[in-house]
Amino acid sequence: MARLRGRRWQGDVTTADGKRLRPTFATEEAAMQWEEAARDAVLLGKPIPKALDMPRAEAARDLSQLGVLYDFVCKSEWDAMRAAADLKRNGLHVVEYFGRNKDVREIQMPDIADLKTHFAKRGNSTATINRKCAALSKMLHVAVEASVLAKVPKIRRNVEVKTRFRYIDETEERAIMAYWNARGWTDYADLTTLLVDTGARCFSEMVAAHWDAFGPHNASVTFWTTKTNQPRTVPITKRSREILARRRGLHGHNAGPFTMMRKGTMAVRWDAMQETLGLHDVTPHTLRHTCCTRLILGGVDVKRVMEWMGHSNLTTTMRYMQIRPDALQAALQVLERAQA
Repeated sequence: MARLRGRRWQGDVTTADGKRLRPTFATEEAAMQWEEAARDAVLLGKPIPKALDMPRAEAARDLSQLGVLYDFVCKSEWDAMRAAADLKRNGLHVVEYFGRNKDVREIQMPDIADLKTHFAKRGNSTATINRKCAALSKMLHVAVEASVLAKVPKIRRNVEVKTRFRYIDETEERAIMAYWNARGWTDYADLTTLLVDTGARCFSEMVAAHWDAFGPHNASVTFWTTKTNQPRTVPITKRSREILARRRGLHGHNAGPFTMMRKGTMAVRWDAMQETLGLHDVTPHTLRHTCCTRLILGGVDVKRVMEWMGHSNLTTTMRYMQIRPDALQAALQVLERAQA
């Protein structure tokens, strides 16, 4: 029975081998006509008619080519998402591996296994490879909805092994600050300090923050647009307040203290810093890990750390507890007293 999904009508037919087809149409009449024709085809053992009215079947022949399918998914699915850049980049890597003219009907489990091996040899982490596979899965699901594919081949998610969070110690922090200041790149020195002291995500939170996000006397900052879609407010340290006061005097005409900074320029200068100091595994996000780690090591209650960092669940915060070897010491002392 056709049903309304958003602004489109969805047909629903199950094939003889148990596969469920649910294309969408502009009108209820078109959806019902397709359902009737499809059910007749199932009963007679004939091919299911193509759902030519589907927006995603705008030339099913074209969508059978991976490059065209990728372009379509970018426009119809990913462009409206917050992580659009990452989604499209991972999808593009898949397209570059197979080639734009690759027929998506030819992509099977062995090909996906080869894809994983290829990116693993290039040094991609398990998490990164999983994201590339997720992008491929999305494209293939769209191909199914467009009646190009009968079903998506099984794509197994690799187990992501928990690893130690990289954070910088005070010696590394001083080295980074000395590097920025020696080259006169004070913007980066200031940003580094604010990221360490607030635990903010670099571009989506701190660089994007406008002056009105900072409280009276720069005592706090509210990040309105976050990964979890939940605004959060954190207090600001004395040294960071002093930096903000200075930057307000210098850059008060800008939208925010760091809104003038650009990803491209930062990437080049950050790479140079990594190479010079040998800190190849230190990224801007490492500074967020550093803030969380320092809170944990300082004995701050894990629930307060969760609130500070804006984690959506306690499990995420608890992963940082591995760096605190004395976390269970109090529990041990309880047992020691019981045995005395």
